[in-house]
Amino acid sequence: MVPAFEKDRFEPSRETARSIGKLLFGAVATVFVLALVTLLPGIDRLLPGTDVSVEALARAIAGLVVAGVLVYTASGLATLVATRVRGELTANAASIGYWLVVLAAVLITHWGLSPLFAGLFGGLLWIYDMAFLLAALGSLLAISVRLYASLDPAADLFAEKVSGGGS
Repeated sequence: MVPAFEKDRFEPSRETARSIGKLLFGAVATVFVLALVTLLPGIDRLLPGTDVSVEALARAIAGLVVAGVLVYTASGLATLVATRVRGELTANAASIGYWLVVLAAVLITHWGLSPLFAGLFGGLLWIYDMAFLLAALGSLLAISVRLYASLDPAADLFAEKVSGGGS
């Protein structure tokens, strides 16, 4: 999958930036409300017939909502990064931003669903962890490749800035 910012470049409109900001602020608000939910009395009670608490269910739902918002906004965020960084580093910086958001979504999904899976599957939790480990490694590999590709252009830019553009 090639993110949209690598296919064609465009300047994001104010409305695009506003939409991304609104979604991200909504994700933060969801996490804040989840923190408040954990303070409610009886939230730690187990659902009948399971080893899953109401809190684990709420955490799973909130984790999926936040991860979904992050995945949905990843391309837009990468485009915003690409429009702010110039030169050879543009595509690499945008791609690193994109994959960092995807990695965050994977980690948040794991965090959100783990109590639910622990309550339902107990001894098989290692399979759950391995699945998310593999999903996270894909993003980490993409970030590593882009960081490596950025070394020479970043060093050139640094040398130019430090030396004042002289040789």
